[in-house]
Amino acid sequence: MYASRNAQRLPGGAAVGVAATVTMDVVMVAAAKLAPDVFASEKNSPEAIGRWAAGLCRGRWLSQDLSAETPVRGEVWLGLAAHYLTGVVLTEVYLAALRKSGLRPGVGGATAYGIATAVLPLLLMYPSMGYGRCARRSGDVRRLVGSMLLGHAAFGAGIGLWAAATRRTG
Repeated sequence: MYASRNAQRLPGGAAVGVAATVTMDVVMVAAAKLAPDVFASEKNSPEAIGRWAAGLCRGRWLSQDLSAETPVRGEVWLGLAAHYLTGVVLTEVYLAALRKSGLRPGVGGATAYGIATAVLPLLLMYPSMGYGRCARRSGDVRRLVGSMLLGHAAFGAGIGLWAAATRRTG
């Protein structure tokens, strides 16, 4: 009974998801600025994500090399919208699973979840963009995989931290 009552007080995924995605973006931008040889790549920019999302909306599920394709009008905004919507949905999935099991989010478990969500870009998005599984055909494997793992770890930690902060403030 105690766990269920506390689980019902968990915040919804939208606010926590947006905050966790902002956390991810801040960490990824800072890492790219501080260590560009390790983390900076235009192949996972908002423009690239927007170009990819635009192709998906037109029924195009596979590119040969997305970075070589012609830019799409509004791709930055489409990329940001897709990125934040994905963050909100993934956060809601995590929080809903916790609610159902009567658990509370913690930074450790949420960080592990965030790292696990990195399989989505590594095994679905990158191949669809023409970069291959885990970006093996991108010419930028180390940067893309490193930034994705770091970013998703920050996303998960953000879920844990922001869910706790939201729970404390009401």
